[in-house]
Amino acid sequence: MGSISKLSNLNPTYSPSTFNPKSCQPTVFLIKGFNGKTVFDQRVSSSRLTLRNNHASWGSLAVRCSSLAGNGSPTKRTVLHDLYEKEGQSPWYDNLCRPVTDLVPLIASGVRGVTSNPAIFQKAISTSNAYNEQFRELVQAGKDIESAYWELVVKDIQDACELFEPIYNETDGGDGYVSVEVSPRLADDTVGTVEAAKWLRKVVDRPNVYIKIPATAECVPSIKEVISLGISVNVTLIFSLARYEAVIDAYLDGLEASGLSDLSRVTSVASFFVSRVDTLVDKMLEKIGTPEALDLRGKAANAQAALAYKLYQKKFSGPRWEALVKKGAKKQRLLWASTSVKNPAYSDTLYVAPLIGPDTVSTMPDQALQAFIDHGAVSRTIDSNVSEAEGIYSALEKLGIDWGYVGSQLELEGVDSFKKSFDSLLDSLQEKANSLKLVSQQSKELNFGMASISAAGSLSVGKVNYCANVRPKPSRGFSEPAMRRIVGRYSNASSSSRICVPAIRGKDYGKTKMRYQDYTETESGLQYKVTYWDGHLVQDLRVGSGPTPKVGETVVVDWDGYTIGYYGRIFEARNKTKGGSFEGEDKEFYKFRVGSQQVIPAFEEAIAGMALGGIRRIVVPPELGYPDNDYNKSGPRPTTFSGQRALDFVLRNQGLIDKTLLFDIELLKIIPN
Repeated sequence: MGSISKLSNLNPTYSPSTFNPKSCQPTVFLIKGFNGKTVFDQRVSSSRLTLRNNHASWGSLAVRCSSLAGNGSPTKRTVLHDLYEKEGQSPWYDNLCRPVTDLVPLIASGVRGVTSNPAIFQKAISTSNAYNEQFRELVQAGKDIESAYWELVVKDIQDACELFEPIYNETDGGDGYVSVEVSPRLADDTVGTVEAAKWLRKVVDRPNVYIKIPATAECVPSIKEVISLGISVNVTLIFSLARYEAVIDAYLDGLEASGLSDLSRVTSVASFFVSRVDTLVDKMLEKIGTPEALDLRGKAANAQAALAYKLYQKKFSGPRWEALVKKGAKKQRLLWASTSVKNPAYSDTLYVAPLIGPDTVSTMPDQALQAFIDHGAVSRTIDSNVSEAEGIYSALEKLGIDWGYVGSQLELEGVDSFKKSFDSLLDSLQEKANSLKLVSQQSKELNFGMASISAAGSLSVGKVNYCANVRPKPSRGFSEPAMRRIVGRYSNASSSSRICVPAIRGKDYGKTKMRYQDYTETESGLQYKVTYWDGHLVQDLRVGSGPTPKVGETVVVDWDGYTIGYYGRIFEARNKTKGGSFEGEDKEFYKFRVGSQQVIPAFEEAIAGMALGGIRRIVVPPELGYPDNDYNKSGPRPTTFSGQRALDFVLRNQGLIDKTLLFDIELLKIIPN
């Protein structure tokens, strides 16, 4: 949200009514509230949500981001119900993706709210097909990329809010919230954050939405202002006691400045991050290396959290707070965030089980949620041994651990991480938008000229194929060369196949060695594109007319890369329009010397067989790719952040079955020695 004014007229294309199709049958789920009352049955029945139950039974509580069916039938009573009913802690889910109806079984299992952040949306939107239809409509309607992003997000938040609204109503606004964060680009912009919060609250237009604002020094005044306007806030990225106290004061100041006679509908949570504290402090302790230091590993985060709860109890008591209570004010609950365990040596419930206490929230991602449901124990633990927590906190200080530095460093890392996720997602959406616009234009061309094409073979748009014996005939003002370009563009799959890279769908997906019948395979295992024109075999997407490069000569190439085994993610050399001709753009190109081992073996082999001006598509098996799975050791190297992330994920992910890559290469120039 770089410019609030630019987005102020956003009107989501998908209205809430699209979420409640009248054709589906009502389904009833039962959730017992704090006093044993039924919370969710009537609301879900009347809302007529589409519940897709293609699985025979519910095997996992993890939400799968997909465009396919939901996760199955609801579960029976779980430990999450005991957590809320016996100890007063609200379990929330730290994830959100489409279809949001996948949340229904989680609600039935005891989940009482949802948190999201830029990293969550980056993962959801970039790895799922469920957003494609709405995004296509937004692009076709002329929306810019950032506006389109916010419309995708707003729809998810609105739909989730409707799911949790029964809990919100049953608890009189005490629970059932869905959180959405302002743009991470505003982390150092006080006024911009206030405007963004006002805009988000208005456009989401749901009573149970929390606007997330980071607890940076610049945004603490924003929190006060937003609260004073009657907007409920989830304050995020809190890593230290000092900053937490400033957040509490901002909340109290905002309530006092609001001028509202009834404060009961202005609520807030303070998201205190846990596991990341241990990640940083453990590294510092290992650097110190003494037995005393090593013995404190894995203890810093929960110790500081226990002291945060003590501070919470102190600040929300006394005359100042009692005066606000008379106006209906509610406490700003502590929310434990970052509850997944980063160190596999630690218990998988380390940041959940020891932090149980009344008037708190624990938001858990899949790993932590499933672990606690499976073997978590419910008892009040957060203040069971405060003196021990104080001892650990002091012992760490004596060893030289600067808590101020820890908080500042983690805040910087958190803000930077969310900014990178946000920018990466916008890059991905821009790439997708460019592809959609390109295909739309090519479809118009093809439809206009198709009546004049007599083909003995087949045309395939949107997937790799070849077209045999296609003979263009001039018509409708097209010359034969023009018709030849139109047909050739599709028959050679030089552009449309970029939308759906070979074998990323269907039965071939995930194979460690993929072969294609319309590719030629060399002895080394490299495959390159074979196409046909007028019945003649052509070995490249475009055959050049010049010389072929020799060892020692420098070549200038343009290229695009794709990760076949990872949803066909692009790791292009630069931001540019994908597909079609490489011509018509003023850009820097990639240079390397043939035979110098400056590039991966597949690149060397492919270039050696190309003619000047030609375009070749190659399929690269892992053994001909990047040495040691490091793109910094050999070219070509992506220059965009999103491209580097996509390629790095594939190369370094040991659990990924297929690391096959695909490149399109154009040989632009040969420079003699």
